Amino acid sequence: MSHGNLATLAADLPTVWRSTVLGGVGNANIKLIKMGGEGIPEESHTEFDELLVVIDGEMPLIVGDKTVFLNAGDYYLIPAGAPHRVPPGSYGTLLLVDRE
Repeated sequence: MSHGNLATLAADLPTVWRSTVLGGVGNANIKLIKMGGEGIPEESHTEFDELLVVIDGEMPLIVGDKTVFLNAGDYYLIPAGAPHRVPPGSYGTLLLVDRE
């Protein structure tokens, strides 16, 4: 897909926290995710950094022992190997760039 509306695409996603790949740039995947209130368990990626961009809504994020609250327009670059999780309470649309 080369053109679209992120809000419309996210609204059409059938399941929260299941990404759809919009495309790629170099070795990176660009993914769109509909966030849901239940959060996601801790994970880490030793091979790559991960960029999270909140398009709309809000997302609490725990990286290691640090908690940040991301709102629409905010981003966070998670370094490779850093454990991170999303506690309950997120909603909206997330753009994610990774190399998975």
